[in-house]
Amino acid sequence: MRKNRSFPVRAFLYALRTPKRLFDRFVFYPMLDRKIASSDLQLFVHDKERGLMRILNYGERLDWSLMSGKACDAVPWLDRIQPLIDKKSIVFDVGANMGVVCHWFAERCHQVHAFEPHPVNISTIQSQMELRNNPNITLHRYALGKEETQMELYVKSFHGHHSLGDVDNSPTVDKILVDVRTMDAVFEELKLERIHFLKIDVEGFESDVLSGSSSILKKKKIDYILFELQETILKSIQRTSEEVFQILFDSGYQIIDLNGKIMEQDSTQPIPNGDYLACIDGADAAKKLASSPFELL
Repeated sequence: MRKNRSFPVRAFLYALRTPKRLFDRFVFYPMLDRKIASSDLQLFVHDKERGLMRILNYGERLDWSLMSGKACDAVPWLDRIQPLIDKKSIVFDVGANMGVVCHWFAERCHQVHAFEPHPVNISTIQSQMELRNNPNITLHRYALGKEETQMELYVKSFHGHHSLGDVDNSPTVDKILVDVRTMDAVFEELKLERIHFLKIDVEGFESDVLSGSSSILKKKKIDYILFELQETILKSIQRTSEEVFQILFDSGYQIIDLNGKIMEQDSTQPIPNGDYLACIDGADAAKKLASSPFELL
């Protein structure tokens, strides 16, 4: 285990690394970005062990993948939740982004329903479907929320940050009008009996997705619900982590973190940023979680 260094030592080491950071930021990464943009080739990072494949469309992500050993940020929680999915599972991937995770699900479950409203991300998912030949992915080109409507999608400078609100994650570069549906309506339309695993990654609008799922939540039609909470993002659109927890608690679910700790319903402590799993039996789900060589972010 690495020992904690004193502040003067950490400050000295940081200063030593500063020239490289500046060189990478203003010289190396822009040079790689230009080469990638001008190439007729598509670059991918492939995690053979997990079957993950991610397109590399800018230089900093290429460098991050090589240095971290991860194909995407999701690897730490993917490792942990893998035992919760099997070949009979129906999975909903809400906020599918570029489709990296929905393809991981597709190789392990019966059917994936991927929900993504942004046109460029949709195009990337489709190209991945053609490349990887996963026939068990159904792509839904709309967002899920608390009502059937249309809303403005705030397009951010980073493809994974698009949101139905102007959240504080990266600069807004555009706004587009997208369709929004409720999970209750989609569930009924698809004539499903249950959802075995639901992953939500919607940049602050987790409570909207859950509010639009009130009927199936109350009937315990979803086995596991994975979601991420970031207080800075939620606060920027006048939301809280507590309201997300409360919807799930009111529906009779328990919540654990991905280290297996059961979250208390009446706790006065603030909810830490991170990934959480709502489930019918928290203790049983905690026993099933696998380990990972990577720490949770």
